[in-house]
Amino acid sequence: MPIKKSQKPLEISSAILLSTLLINQCIASEKDCTNLYENYQYSGQSFSLCSDTSNTQVFYGNQHFTDNSTTSINLAPDHALETCEHPDGNGVCRTYFSSSEHVGEQLNDTFSLARLIHFKYNDFYMAFMSDPQYPWSCKKSGENCDDQNKAWQENMNHVDSLNALMTDLGKEQLAGIVINGDLTAFGHDWQFNAYYELYHKKLKMNVYPGLGNHDISNNLNDCYVNNCASRMMLYLKDHVQTMNVRSFDYHDSGTYYEFPSLKRKYSKSFAYSWDIGDIHFVQLNNYPTYTAHWDGWNFGKARRDYFKIESAREWLINDLEQASKEGKHIILNYHISGFTNEIKDILRRFKVSAIFAGHLHSYVGKVNFHTLWNFYGAGKHLPVFLGGAAVFQKYMLVRFKEDHFEVSIVESDQGASYELVSKGSYPLY
Repeated sequence: MPIKKSQKPLEISSAILLSTLLINQCIASEKDCTNLYENYQYSGQSFSLCSDTSNTQVFYGNQHFTDNSTTSINLAPDHALETCEHPDGNGVCRTYFSSSEHVGEQLNDTFSLARLIHFKYNDFYMAFMSDPQYPWSCKKSGENCDDQNKAWQENMNHVDSLNALMTDLGKEQLAGIVINGDLTAFGHDWQFNAYYELYHKKLKMNVYPGLGNHDISNNLNDCYVNNCASRMMLYLKDHVQTMNVRSFDYHDSGTYYEFPSLKRKYSKSFAYSWDIGDIHFVQLNNYPTYTAHWDGWNFGKARRDYFKIESAREWLINDLEQASKEGKHIILNYHISGFTNEIKDILRRFKVSAIFAGHLHSYVGKVNFHTLWNFYGAGKHLPVFLGGAAVFQKYMLVRFKEDHFEVSIVESDQGASYELVSKGSYPLY
């Protein structure tokens, strides 16, 4: 498979850039262009990237296109937009696959590079894994489950193989990776720091994380002032708000004073969804009807944080209703696979094409004991796939085409020298 080479950034002076910014809005209407706007709802100063000229732009000086959470992006047809923190394409990067009237804090302050991608929306890949669970390092009872060096290497093999896949497939086809829960073993700060270094700094693609039992429920009242569960919830909230997701089931009271301290309350399910072409992805975290509540002291902000995690059921119905009206194919993600009758009713009503989950470390690919056979009629099944665990050195690569998807297992134990094993094709409903 040919390796795609990124186009060199076009270096221009600040003076030329400022002049370009003034005229680009007029030019953009005459060309196939992606427009970046200074403010939300496609307003304010704009900058355009047009497919018939350079598809890469480097910014110099203080071009605050992402300041104050107001930037909006209007994508040209058949394109995606990658933005990076540094002009050489390094640092934090994000790729946007749909227009957004309010992107949010894509980076802390500014970005320095914007690059158009001719993305193949009718033929693209997404990777699915679960349970990096750093530093979990055992496959069976009796083994050392806390070997940090072993766990680091196993997760690094995942990261190296994913970066190699990005090189081989190109940004035109590989959209990113979904991580379905148990990001760490217990949510401690040193474990989270290792996870973040691996999957956000070393991994060069979009990450769509969900939280599992090791991130939330296992830590309630079992970690000092509940700060492990709180840390993972705040990470998820902050990360989702850096991406132009379609919907985020989340409420924040803001900080307020109520004797005897400052307080802040977070509620709802923290589920979110996003679209890539005609595929509608949903991340439901631990499982769709999970509920919990706790509070703890936030030392960094000198306040008490309260969390009330609610069932995603009502939000999910509303989200899938809209996606179904638009003819989207629906892919659900969560950590612990299983179905209550009320969830089965939702799955049947909206004809979900597949569920990707985790939790059972040794299972990678379709699991027959969770798949809902003949769910939509004779021969029309709802397949369930599990994402394995870093300790077993396997995850999935899924190719989404117009009317079906193809599943392969990635064997990552050799890092960048990964191996792919095809596991079958399934219909998109």
